[in-house]
Amino acid sequence: MNIRQFFARPTLWGALVLFSLAVAGCGPAPLGTGWPSLSLLNNVCDGKTTKTIVVAYNDRIVQVNPADGTSVVLKDGNCVNRPPDDAGKLRAWDFRPTGNKQFFVAPLPLDDGKMLAISYDQRLYTIDTTLAQATVADGRTIDGYSGHAVTDMVASADFIYVALNAKDVVALDRNTLDVKWKAPTDHGVWAKPLLVDDTLYFNSLDHFLYAVDAKTGAQKWKLDLQGAVTGTPLFANGKLYIGSFARQLFEISTDGKILNQKPTSDWVWGTPVIDNGILYVGDLGGSLYAFDTANNLQQVWVQKVAAGAIRATPLIVGDVIIVGARDQKLYWLKRTDGTPINGSDGKPLVRELTAPILSDLLLIQPGDGVDIPKPYIVVSTTSTTQLLVAYTLDNGESKWSYNFQ
Repeated sequence: MNIRQFFARPTLWGALVLFSLAVAGCGPAPLGTGWPSLSLLNNVCDGKTTKTIVVAYNDRIVQVNPADGTSVVLKDGNCVNRPPDDAGKLRAWDFRPTGNKQFFVAPLPLDDGKMLAISYDQRLYTIDTTLAQATVADGRTIDGYSGHAVTDMVASADFIYVALNAKDVVALDRNTLDVKWKAPTDHGVWAKPLLVDDTLYFNSLDHFLYAVDAKTGAQKWKLDLQGAVTGTPLFANGKLYIGSFARQLFEISTDGKILNQKPTSDWVWGTPVIDNGILYVGDLGGSLYAFDTANNLQQVWVQKVAAGAIRATPLIVGDVIIVGARDQKLYWLKRTDGTPINGSDGKPLVRELTAPILSDLLLIQPGDGVDIPKPYIVVSTTSTTQLLVAYTLDNGESKWSYNFQ
């Protein structure tokens, strides 16, 4: 499949999303083109650690309390709440740079209460996690590069690795953010790179999986995966696992050899997950697969779960699989065979939201800076009026909802 074929299937939602991003290359992407990027952040203020949800979407980055879905209150340098606004309302932690910037990428936590954000037009912002202020208000560019950023960054002790949607991966000096080296590709890199020891792995729309030296960028090998690749590789048991738009799942050695490959019914976008030796992955046709990594990726089961695409990585907790899909539904499934788990009413435990679920799910555990009585699952949608929803893991009870103000 060549790059033209990659965009040639208008009946699939993936092609539409990718095309909308691609044509936005001449200017800002339309708001709502992508999906929220979520991450957890440990905030330390006045010696106390609290965990918050960081959401990057559309024109802003916000922090949300995972216990009740309220906006994190903006504080000053002494960890005291900032004065209320003219309406007497406490000010929320909300980062919105000037210039109509947009965000598809979760900020990267740094040292000393800072995080690094990158906007769609590749401007870098070093943001104070307490004050919601950037060190340089207008940010800075990646020297010598123009284009867009649509996937998360990765950091080592010395470098920050940035994948570019036009082509190439660049390594920035962690302190100065100057470009130290680049690893060339023929097409865009739309998945977060994977750092394992001294090797950086990443894939591209040019069909190749690359392995480069993490310090120099020198290529160690590259491997043709027969189709465009948009998911981050999974490293487990000393091997790499990844799916592609060739409708294939691959098991790959760290020296670049395909050990096993198995077909899927449709394109694989997301990153697989492995639990107790079983690999789980969804495809854009709404099917969920289980493969045995100890037995040459022998298929354990496959289930048609959703009426829409499964982009997000399945969440595995004990004997339960949680899957979000583009059909706006969240599914509770049995890990043993992928069949539905029934709720107290005897019907399959499914929760329907108001917009597609495209982002990975978050599991929030009690303790460790979060005051909740039991584990919560936090799911995001593409709608700013129902951006985040928290459900209890055990029975799917809705606990809170968050929307942009």
